[in-house]
Amino acid sequence: MKIFIYQFINYTLSFLMWMILGKGILTLMVGRRQNMLFAMFDKVTEPIYKVTRKLVPFAKDRWIPALSIVLIIIIRLALAIAFKPAAQL
Repeated sequence: MKIFIYQFINYTLSFLMWMILGKGILTLMVGRRQNMLFAMFDKVTEPIYKVTRKLVPFAKDRWIPALSIVLIIIIRLALAIAFKPAAQL
């Protein structure tokens, strides 16, 4: 059961990380336009950015996506270490 909880959390964090990267790439390619695709990316990534802004209040706005990815990677590594015995079953 532990492995399923670990996998669900890990895949969710991976999805969020790829959404942040996708939003950044899309912004670089087409600029900042308001359409349905950007609204979807904003709806998914904005809660992550809010948490990052609270954890790192001194960061500038342009660094928030990069810091969010770093925090997600740190959380994923901590979970991998914490659930390692369960993953080897």
